[in-house]
Amino acid sequence: MNTTEITHKNLVKKFHTLLSKYSIRNEDKLTILGTYGVETSLDLTIDELAQVCDAIETTFGANEAEKQKKLDTQRKRLIASIFAWRKSLGAPADMNLVKAIACRAAEVPEGYALSVRFNSIPEEKLRSLYNAFKHMAKDMGKVKEMTQEMIDKLTILN
Repeated sequence: MNTTEITHKNLVKKFHTLLSKYSIRNEDKLTILGTYGVETSLDLTIDELAQVCDAIETTFGANEAEKQKKLDTQRKRLIASIFAWRKSLGAPADMNLVKAIACRAAEVPEGYALSVRFNSIPEEKLRSLYNAFKHMAKDMGKVKEMTQEMIDKLTILN
């Protein structure tokens, strides 16, 4: 195989990888190919394949970046809520412990590195756990406040 054939083969592979990565349906793939007057990606030239791949990455990559940013925000919120919960218990916490608690609460199976497991928690679960830990911390604070009031009253009465 010469260099041109290898490049063409790699670009065809990249094209199909991008279709899969961004869940582009077969009808949409055919529409993309139709704009170049072909029915299969093998009929595209190297320049056309490069152009199509760039267009797909530009169009769908921005959406992927936004999704990752949103997930990172959700992860940070969950971390903050678990730190607040641990603080309301009067218990120390570090980042690894907080991530381990999140993974356990999300029922993420063991077997991978902690950061991989933590990053695999789906968005819905991140949101749910954030609210649960936030409310537990808030409730714990209220219970401690009420307990302290009761202790203060009992101290005065004795």
